[in-house]
Amino acid sequence: MTRLVTRLTCAFVVIPLVATLVAATSVDFSQGPWGGGPTLDWFAYAWPPLAPVIGRSLGVAALVVVLNLAIGGPLAWWVARHPSWLTRLTGYLVNVPLAVPGIALSVALVGTYPMLRPSGLLLVLGHLVFTLPFTLAALVPALADDELRTNESVARSLGAGSVRVLRTITVPACLVAVTQAVTMVFALSFGEFNISFFINPPATPTAPFALFDSYSTQRLELASAQSMIFVAFVAPVLTAIVLARRRAPRRTP
Repeated sequence: MTRLVTRLTCAFVVIPLVATLVAATSVDFSQGPWGGGPTLDWFAYAWPPLAPVIGRSLGVAALVVVLNLAIGGPLAWWVARHPSWLTRLTGYLVNVPLAVPGIALSVALVGTYPMLRPSGLLLVLGHLVFTLPFTLAALVPALADDELRTNESVARSLGAGSVRVLRTITVPACLVAVTQAVTMVFALSFGEFNISFFINPPATPTAPFALFDSYSTQRLELASAQSMIFVAFVAPVLTAIVLARRRAPRRTP
């Protein structure tokens, strides 16, 4: 049963990607798959609008990842290691942005910090507020694990310092969780449109803006080609979670 669910889930994800690739390589997809014959011309048309903004989106996503680790890491440790009404309240508050429409969150940020908008810092802040809950969701359970805490206590009792415990025990045990957090945050920030649309100055668009422009042209082939290029930038990051799971130490019962 588990294998069937896994295969159905994979098919649900892969089939749209295959369909998008077919559309991107079709002269006229309205005639059906590879209508008019196969072609790579749409990729040549798709890259110029994306080229100026891909780097900006990658930079924003990388900065958001760093801030998530710098802020979300200590925050997750505090929530996991000091359970109380205050830490529970903090967890609830961090998750509030997920329940708020992107336009409402954007309006609130623009109204509160208008001076940060021209520099692009407000865009980074908006992405940080939106992605921080995913960092906590990945790290808190890993840091709260009883076996991890026991191993840390044993290491400290044998004379290991805090830095050594963190480097040799905590980080390796949380590698999969950290990779999950980094992967999710990067993908969400790189592809975020709603918050970016209302916060980001029009003069400095990000990659989702270029995709939106392609969709508005009503040329499915061009939009599909840009979508595949977009996915190509995200795919290497997504494979990191698979590699982390393979390298993670396995626990013995």
